[in-house]
Amino acid sequence: MTTDARLTERFAPVFAEIAAGALDREADRVLPAEAVELLRESGFTRIRVPEQYGGLGATVPQFVRQLIALAEADSNLPQLLRGHFAFVESRLSHPEAAVRERWLRAVAAGEIIGNAQSENGSSSFWTNTTAVTPDGDGWSLSGRKFYSTGSLFADWIHTSAAVDADRTANVLIPSGAPGVERIDDWDGFGQRLTGSGTTVFDGVPVPDEDVEIHPNGEFSGTYLLAVLQLNHLATLAGIGQAAVRDAVAFVRQRSRNLINPRYPRPAADPQIQQVVGRIASASFAATATTLAAADAVGEIADAVVAGTATAELFDAADVAVFSAQTAVADLVLGAATELFEVGGASAVTDRFGLDRHWRNARTLASHNPAIYRQTLVGDYLLNGRPPSSWAADSWAAVRESEAVGAGVPATAKEGDR
Repeated sequence: MTTDARLTERFAPVFAEIAAGALDREADRVLPAEAVELLRESGFTRIRVPEQYGGLGATVPQFVRQLIALAEADSNLPQLLRGHFAFVESRLSHPEAAVRERWLRAVAAGEIIGNAQSENGSSSFWTNTTAVTPDGDGWSLSGRKFYSTGSLFADWIHTSAAVDADRTANVLIPSGAPGVERIDDWDGFGQRLTGSGTTVFDGVPVPDEDVEIHPNGEFSGTYLLAVLQLNHLATLAGIGQAAVRDAVAFVRQRSRNLINPRYPRPAADPQIQQVVGRIASASFAATATTLAAADAVGEIADAVVAGTATAELFDAADVAVFSAQTAVADLVLGAATELFEVGGASAVTDRFGLDRHWRNARTLASHNPAIYRQTLVGDYLLNGRPPSSWAADSWAAVRESEAVGAGVPATAKEGDR
């Protein structure tokens, strides 16, 4: 049976090795290909795959606890694998046994799935200029995606493409297939090493079994949006823990206290102790909030597999992660800023790299803006409107715009980053 203790025993040495090179990778912008291989070889990429398929069978809360620890080691890696783990959840909940068997065994064997969903410069969030068209016994995929998180390191790419004005397809393509080009052109000031650049598809042949078609705008009865946001929460919580770790290490290595000479050793200065205590409190609260959200997502994930899922459980998972989003982002951004109060000008030198915690947290907190999540939670509590209704509402608005000649054919998707 999988336990937290066994998972920690297995992955703690791996995370320690990853952490040892994180600052140098950040400073030199070295993509973490070796770290990804360590995670693959250690079995981390199959942590949520049931044991019957060759995985580790971790629950959602068990997985999130390990994901937070990985984020403390290097926050690029949980986000890099965000699409992979969301895909695994989609296979766990897939209604067809043959599809579940195929993909869960592939992940258990070490296959990594990257994500390429969003498009840059679209006229609407929903716009999808990537298209999949019939081609003989299969399909042909052409288009261009941005925010292709993790695809540079993946064996497969999971993307979306328009079939026609009313339908969209989820498409799976081997990353080395003819016509696939992956470009490392992500230029954000944070989360620089996630491989979140451009992916180009130029007439890529796709067999029929790897094209899953669905009507546009149908997002009820899924917990995948909650899973995607939970990944961000875990990554932020890990950044908060890294901020505490580095604040403590920074203070301990200092041997003089210019501002308060009554305490020559900064670690003995009550004011410095208070700052570190506040950072630790914020980190603790962020982690606790994230784990509370993980419990709600775990409940619906288990219910889906057991066939006992209800609309109330789906809503509860969305409300939990959306409610946590604002709190965790504010707590971690505050901690990553207050971190600099422990050390004066020396704290901003490149050799410590303390700025990366704020940059990475700010980048993560900018995804799927919290102001909209807050509105969804408020509307649910006041009026009982399901949080997932935003997708159908947005599609209705797109269709209304199209009716007056102001819109374009589109596809609904969660922001890839």
